[in-house]
Amino acid sequence: MLSWRHKFRLLDLLLVLIGLAYPFVVYFGLMKFSPLAVGSALIAFLILRLLLRRKQSGRKPEFWIYPVILGVITVLLIVNDMLAIKVYPVLISLSFAGVFGFSLIYPPTIIERFARRMEGELDARAIVYTRHVTVAWIVFFLLNAAVSLWTALYAHLAIWTLYNGFISYLLIGLMFGGEFVLRQFVKRKKVS
Repeated sequence: MLSWRHKFRLLDLLLVLIGLAYPFVVYFGLMKFSPLAVGSALIAFLILRLLLRRKQSGRKPEFWIYPVILGVITVLLIVNDMLAIKVYPVLISLSFAGVFGFSLIYPPTIIERFARRMEGELDARAIVYTRHVTVAWIVFFLLNAAVSLWTALYAHLAIWTLYNGFISYLLIGLMFGGEFVLRQFVKRKKVS
């Protein structure tokens, strides 16, 4: 029998997968249900995510993302249910940009934290590099939010789904891969 801890982990994993597949859930959900029903399911999803994150993250600064997104989605659902459904990826990108930006103001940056986990101690040059990478991710997330917003406001649902459910993930992968290659080049240059 699974313990409560394992059940919470499985539920959290399921919610992450639903979050990643969100554009496709919306696309196919709207074939059978009204925008209000899909939007209400989004709110239920966000509340459940918020409750699970609250248990896991305590007072981490990243926790503010969930109540803010929940509030915006709820208000938009009252005003324009279709926009409320389609704006979720925009809010996620803006949230990531905010968290990365917050880490620039209150270091260590998110990227520096990742680098320290992988590399251990970092010299001053590496810390500067992690700050530059953090800025690059902020710009990336802001641009991604802008394109997501454009698709939410002006594009057909199929285009919105394609961008937010596939192309944006592909771009994130390219950003990760490009930074990895650049990092290897910078490391080799440092050794030379």
